[in-house]
Amino acid sequence: MKLVKYSPRTSIVGLKKVNTVSLCFNSDTPSLAELKKDNGEDKVLSLLEIWILDINDFFNVNNKMKPGQIKETAIMVLQDFYYLKIADLNFVFTNAKKGKYGNLYGSLDGSKIYQWFSEHDNERAGVVYRERLKEHDIIKSNE
Repeated sequence: MKLVKYSPRTSIVGLKKVNTVSLCFNSDTPSLAELKKDNGEDKVLSLLEIWILDINDFFNVNNKMKPGQIKETAIMVLQDFYYLKIADLNFVFTNAKKGKYGNLYGSLDGSKIYQWFSEHDNERAGVVYRERLKEHDIIKSNE
């Protein structure tokens, strides 16, 4: 599986209609864990680093992330958010570019990016819970 189709430049166009947490969760894009299984950890880390480089280049901040910080952030995202899909990555980074997660105050770092993923993950958990509850209620009402 070629990972280039999951790069930021490709995804921002291909996933432009995936603009809610629910649509991310229900998208047919692979999860980071699936990509890791099919392509190996190093390639998935490289893909995450490309996403972080893209966001690093996007923002006009004085203190940009250094290569070591980018690599470490990619490792933390893969370790803790392996179940997120490419659609989730696109959603998080696009929302960051739109300012959803607040002002960067002149610098970008791994803890800010990690916080974006944590916030998205919390929102995603609520959406998944509500969707599962709704499914459960439908099944119960049909019994």
